[in-house]
Amino acid sequence: MDRKLLDHERIYEGNDRIKSKDDQGLCKEPQENKEEKNLINVLQTTVEHYFPRFNEWLSELTDQRDQNAIVYDKRTIVWTALITMLTKRGSRNKINEQLRDKKCKENLSKLSGQDDLRGVPHGDTVEYFNLRAKEEEFEQLQTKMIRVLLRRRVFEISRLQGKYYSLAIDGNHLHTFDYAHCKHCLVRTDKKGKKQWFHSKLQASLVTPEGLCLAMSSEWIENEGEYDKQDCELKAFYRLVEKVRRLYPRLRICLLLDGLYATQPVFDILKKHRMEWIIVFKEGRMSEVYSWIKLMQTKPGLDNILVRKEERVVGVRNSRTHQEKFIRGKAKRQTRVIERERIYGWMNQVRHWDEKRTFNVMRVKEVEDGKTNCKYVWLVSDGLCLCRETIEELAERGRCRWVIENEGFNTQKNGGYKLEHCYSRDPVAMKVWNRIIDIAHLINQFIERGSLITKKVYGSISNISQRMFEHFRYFLFKKPKEKPRIQIRLCWDTS
Repeated sequence: MDRKLLDHERIYEGNDRIKSKDDQGLCKEPQENKEEKNLINVLQTTVEHYFPRFNEWLSELTDQRDQNAIVYDKRTIVWTALITMLTKRGSRNKINEQLRDKKCKENLSKLSGQDDLRGVPHGDTVEYFNLRAKEEEFEQLQTKMIRVLLRRRVFEISRLQGKYYSLAIDGNHLHTFDYAHCKHCLVRTDKKGKKQWFHSKLQASLVTPEGLCLAMSSEWIENEGEYDKQDCELKAFYRLVEKVRRLYPRLRICLLLDGLYATQPVFDILKKHRMEWIIVFKEGRMSEVYSWIKLMQTKPGLDNILVRKEERVVGVRNSRTHQEKFIRGKAKRQTRVIERERIYGWMNQVRHWDEKRTFNVMRVKEVEDGKTNCKYVWLVSDGLCLCRETIEELAERGRCRWVIENEGFNTQKNGGYKLEHCYSRDPVAMKVWNRIIDIAHLINQFIERGSLITKKVYGSISNISQRMFEHFRYFLFKKPKEKPRIQIRLCWDTS
């Protein structure tokens, strides 16, 4: 017979025993977070809210497959590729390995509208369709999506001086090969004499100060037939400007460009196509103009100066000592004051020594605690009002050119889309996959910044795509019979 437990033994037994359902203890099953929603439902709601005719647009794509032998509708094919990018699988093989389950099939059927769907298409089936697709039609799909957003005035608060939409244009390196991939490849030779073949494109993206970066149009930098000199970013720029104006004939545009485009032919073509511009101005570009403008700054009456000073209190992070860690003590809290000074300067209608050209120059210098953080100089078009009231807005908008580098190219390369991964070695399908990445990135930005989800529930943006994959694979979403009347507000802060 067991001996009678002592009092102190009963205490430990009471802490370790399995508690009943009515008992509120640590063994109770955690409740599901009520704020977390089915992200496939959020995806479907977001697409139907911003792009109500999206599936209709997919139905208008050219399908060169044998119509009597196909099993999967073209909407289903494109949605399969989009889900691969939206969930950031990073490889075409992941379609076969992770997305061909029963619940994936039912969710895909609701998204694409194909009721008789037998299963999720194989990755090779998606590639078979992309091989026969037309890349220009996917670019038209992008254009339709952007036009709907512009028509609904989604970016109204982000217009420069209340008039102009900001477009950043920059080149982007995509794929590199050790062999001649196709007849359109660019070729370069390194210092060791080894040849490399590569593909690049020039992209125009709609950027906002809040961090949105939406691909509007692009032009591939590639060789055509026999050539004496390879294609380059500057040549592609002239083609891209004409394409953007053709696609958006009435749109008020302000281009944000780097120092490569600070040349007179660029100024002329932008004036021809009714585009304003803010171009980075460096000493290595238009050197005689740069020297002349530096000389004009020394003359009285031409240079205007505006100084803004501010102070902010920040915490000083002190590392804890061993004793503080041992007793779980907190480090001593200290604060310090940071003094920041921004010096703005501008000159209007600086006449060049040839008496034929005039330039508007804007610059900003930021000093923090006596150290220079940044120093920029821009050339500004005549159509933009450059004065004391607008200098700060123009300077901040000039720095928005970095959005296409950070929130654009860097996100697509290192944020899960694997932009530099060659999803197809076929030259046509490779470009189609690139367009699909741009469309998926556009949709994902409205999901991540939309009011349908709460970012703190998922911890970070990178977790949202992982959760979306889990919801697509393991849960079913209910598509409402009638389109609900909702309002989605964009939350600009994603930090």
